[in-house]
Amino acid sequence: MEIEEEILDYQLTHGVFDNATFLGTAGIAKLAVTKGFGTLSPKQISALKPYLFTTCSGVTDPGGYHNKCSTDLEGETLLDAYQRCDDTECLVCEDCNNEQANYDRQWDKISRE
Repeated sequence: MEIEEEILDYQLTHGVFDNATFLGTAGIAKLAVTKGFGTLSPKQISALKPYLFTTCSGVTDPGGYHNKCSTDLEGETLLDAYQRCDDTECLVCEDCNNEQANYDRQWDKISRE
């Protein structure tokens, strides 16, 4: 399975297409997963392109400062973000994930003291 197909399969099983503007998007994604992304027409590919790319949502530190991360998530990094994040609408890159984990560790330490 190609990376696009893996991403689309994940999105299908996690309801990413439930609120799609174009109702046929989920059907095109299913076709890509079963028949292969490479078998899609250019119009079908263009319908799925917005779902194969996003920008990191970034993280907010304990002081309320948002890091405004603008890392592009696509391909492997997008699939990793989906697998790492609980919220499919709030995806973060590996660096922001590590930054958030560091804040969480620090907060745990402070809470124990």
